[in-house]
Amino acid sequence: MIRLLVALGALALAGCDRRKESPPPPPSGSATLPDLPDPLILDWQSLHYDLGSLGTVKATAGRADFKVTEDEQGAVHASQDPAVTSDSTGFLALDPPVLVDLDGDRHEEAVIPFELQHAQAGSVFGAFVFTLRDGNPVQLATITTPKKAAVTIEGATIKMSDGTVWRWDPATKQLVH
Repeated sequence: MIRLLVALGALALAGCDRRKESPPPPPSGSATLPDLPDPLILDWQSLHYDLGSLGTVKATAGRADFKVTEDEQGAVHASQDPAVTSDSTGFLALDPPVLVDLDGDRHEEAVIPFELQHAQAGSVFGAFVFTLRDGNPVQLATITTPKKAAVTIEGATIKMSDGTVWRWDPATKQLVH
């Protein structure tokens, strides 16, 4: 009876070991991949986003509200400074990220669909594409579409609902369609 209890205890302890198995070794002749954080642990909905000529805004919980101001040359800029006054406002709304390994390095990039709206430009839709370098998010591209577009991943490509397909070009190290 004691042997049975010891055997059951050992089996139970072995079954409780939930450590991940080691990943398979890299193919012979290839370099070891750096250990990067899982892209899903990053709070993609609370980062700074580059809005092109409008500048950069800080999103919180998937949204960035801003005021649109005009400088002396007539260029418009987004401002999140509470001291700035403006009758024109705008927002950036972010969807949760979709992950895809675009460049084949076995590390996933994040594709974050968005809607940007302000009076001067109306509504702009698209997706931000980020990768992680040294554990930090680096924006690779901004894809824009005239209408709200669903983003789907097909293999190592990003497909927008308007039919546009984006893929990584290793020669130029950028997204192309």
